[in-house]
Amino acid sequence: MARTKNKSRQLAKPIPATFVPATKTTVKKSDSSLVVILTLSLLIVGALTIAAYMRNSIYRTHVTLWRDITKRSPDKRRAHENYGQALSTAGAEAKNPNEAKELYQEALKQFQTVMALRDDGSVPMRDLYREIGVVYFRTGRYDDAISAWQTGLRYAPNDPSLSNNLSIVLMQTGKFDEAAAQARTALAMDPRMPQALNTMAQVYMTKQDFNKAIEYFLKALESEPDVPDRYWNVALAMSQAKKYDLALQYANKYASMEPDPAGRQRAAKLIGYLQTAMKH
Repeated sequence: MARTKNKSRQLAKPIPATFVPATKTTVKKSDSSLVVILTLSLLIVGALTIAAYMRNSIYRTHVTLWRDITKRSPDKRRAHENYGQALSTAGAEAKNPNEAKELYQEALKQFQTVMALRDDGSVPMRDLYREIGVVYFRTGRYDDAISAWQTGLRYAPNDPSLSNNLSIVLMQTGKFDEAAAQARTALAMDPRMPQALNTMAQVYMTKQDFNKAIEYFLKALESEPDVPDRYWNVALAMSQAKKYDLALQYANKYASMEPDPAGRQRAAKLIGYLQTAMKH
């Protein structure tokens, strides 16, 4: 797939749960009769995103396409970057951990090749370090991801998606105040950026300030009303705030929009829990 423009990088569609390129944060809620594991969608922004039901063969096609192009044009930085992006996305989709590891390693090699080639202006350094950080994040190398995205910000200090990515990885390492600061920086540049609004809500969820989390999740939903995960996150925050009737409305909306059977199954479990909680 050819590279997208910068605007689409900032407003990349969520990975389920991409980002994802995604990671998940769990919140445990105890009840006398139930223990519900609530999973929030936490999103990182890369150039290529994972749609819930794109076939793995499509990503294989991208890998093959860009591999062939790099063979025909070995001195083209853009070709190597796109090949690296395709490998990274295929790694995120791979079912076999060893296969995923190999794909990620090859992706990093392609990005290193981009750096080694003469700069022809086709690949902004902020974008290159964005994608390097995505690979590190996906492989759990959080310190390296932080370093990569911080480097990207030195090239583009006003890039909100880099700030948001940095906030997410900081949250993963337990640095919640620093994560909130980066998310606020992203929102100062793009007040309606759904990923950054989602991240701010995540920070408040970890602090158990559920009303503030609801506020930000609702803003994210307002920015992307067609994204099922937005309703899921609101439902979870409402549930934690014991606003069970409202949580049920958003959970039902999520269930009606979510194309993934596994997503609908988790919605059914939450709906059952909420219905039980409302009776007590």
